[in-house]
Amino acid sequence: MVKPIVWVLVLLGCLYSAEVLEISAEKIYTNQNKGETKISGHVEIQKQQDLLRADEVLINTDSQRKPLKYTASGNVSFRVMLQDGKIMQGRAKKVIYDVIKDEYLLVGKAYVQEEGKPNIIKGDEIMLNKAIGSASVVGTKKKPAKITFSLDQKSE
Repeated sequence: MVKPIVWVLVLLGCLYSAEVLEISAEKIYTNQNKGETKISGHVEIQKQQDLLRADEVLINTDSQRKPLKYTASGNVSFRVMLQDGKIMQGRAKKVIYDVIKDEYLLVGKAYVQEEGKPNIIKGDEIMLNKAIGSASVVGTKKKPAKITFSLDQKSE
């Protein structure tokens, strides 16, 4: 049991190199051969000011133990600080982060809001790609996609 826990700590240390990553959960299981780490039961992952909460998080890695994909499911909520200092918070039934594409997919009652602003995205599915700066929102017939944002005008 000690060996898998040590591997998880090494893996997570590689994910954020010089940064501190704190994980709290009821259970952590890793399978080196499959390249999977499963974290379950009141999961809370914090890195500096970023916070992720979920019932379960699955981390898929390549053969060098570098993360490829994170899948958080069950009561997912998050709060992240962007490079420009903006703080985004949100929730969904499931959130999938593709490391290679730098792309987030929020599925099921997805909601993202810029903290302190009326800027909100709601839909059944939200796709955010940081690498190319794109976003898409899909709604349903009963609950259409919605975007709310402020039209701040600055005078020159």
